[in-house]
Amino acid sequence: MFLLIIAILGIVIGIIFSNILSAPDEKLVYTKLTSFFNNLKDDVKIDYWKNLLEILKNNFLYLGCILIFGISIIGLVLNNFILFFKSFILGFSIGGIISIYLYQGLILSFVYVFPSLIINLLLYLIAVYYANMFSLNLFDVLFRKKSFNFPPFIKRYFKIFGILACLLFISSLLETFLTPFLLKLFSFLIK
Repeated sequence: MFLLIIAILGIVIGIIFSNILSAPDEKLVYTKLTSFFNNLKDDVKIDYWKNLLEILKNNFLYLGCILIFGISIIGLVLNNFILFFKSFILGFSIGGIISIYLYQGLILSFVYVFPSLIINLLLYLIAVYYANMFSLNLFDVLFRKKSFNFPPFIKRYFKIFGILACLLFISSLLETFLTPFLLKLFSFLIK
């Protein structure tokens, strides 16, 4: 529940932040988003493989950081921050699209985040949950001198992260190939 609240707060704060930008920052966001959507509308050729590699690099970097931070006590803070940051970026994207395209932006932002970015956020939620559980157990062993059987927990920890990595790979494929296709279908909303 705590992690879900962090994610929701990140999205809400991202949406609010995108609407209170200074004029130069707002113009930069406007320029980036309109060029992105206009390129889709004008059917500019997309380098899917380059995009896939970039998306995979970013997604696996975050997942790897969560995995590594989870093996330390400091991961309790850092992993929650990563979850908040990913949620903030999602909210900022949604808020930026809506502020530029208004009512059409509602549909565009939904198409932009569904399904890949929603799946990513859920996967990060699960990853942070298990990483936090590992950090809490480590804290109990080190500072409260509780006994804990680590080998099966570590085995399950890495198995879960392996499954999450596979699902993140599938989500990255969706983000690379499906999202631009869906956005092109709704490009008639872009003026």
